Amino acid sequence: MSNGMHSLPQASYPGGRLARLLGELQLLDGQPDGDFAERLGRLFDLSDTVALDAANAHRAGGPFLAGDKDLQRLRGDLDKARDKLLAGLTRAFEPEQLGTRNGLPAPQADFEPYQAFYVARQRQLTAGLQPVRARLRGALADCGPEAARLAELDAVFDATLTAWARRCFGAIPKLLARRFDALKPDEQRSLLHDDADDPQAWMAPGGWLHRFCQEMQLLLLAELEARLEPPRGLLDALHNEVRDRT
Repeated sequence: MSNGMHSLPQASYPGGRLARLLGELQLLDGQPDGDFAERLGRLFDLSDTVALDAANAHRAGGPFLAGDKDLQRLRGDLDKARDKLLAGLTRAFEPEQLGTRNGLPAPQADFEPYQAFYVARQRQLTAGLQPVRARLRGALADCGPEAARLAELDAVFDATLTAWARRCFGAIPKLLARRFDALKPDEQRSLLHDDADDPQAWMAPGGWLHRFCQEMQLLLLAELEARLEPPRGLLDALHNEVRDRT
């Protein structure tokens, strides 16, 4: 499954790779209303605004002890987390894992097992990256006044946007239900309870379910990339702080 991935046509869609893939799969309904700043502002209520103001006014007094060793350690932590998650996503789609606890469901025409599979992979992405993001914030807070303020701001954004991010990422498996139904041939629907129908053939190269699983893997890899952006931003900020002090 991980080899010979189905290639999607290139098109012009706003946003990162995940948004482009969703658009190319025709799973996005139109463009979001308003510009980014306006849409972001709608996510903050009064308590969030107070917390954001407090974070923006935060002035840490030190001492600030984080240095190059902390930077290298955290860079290694993020690389290890990314590699572990990437290896897990690759392994889950390998043919020998089909029907196992950590692999794709056995071939079937019901979307629900594939939705559960996708949601389980999403939980792994969250669990694998969140601790590294927290450690990066801690290192930034120990790096200097401006870096400490950035760490406070990231904590507020993380807390405020968690529910929104959960809803956004959580919508993907629901959107995939439409793709699952669109790829399933009409004649396949009439054979679902027929002994002449062979579910294993659906997963053969060129089969509709094989294509769906390839696209599902592409979306998960793009989602990993999207989820890596906040910790990578913190790592870049830490790198700049350490570099400026040396």
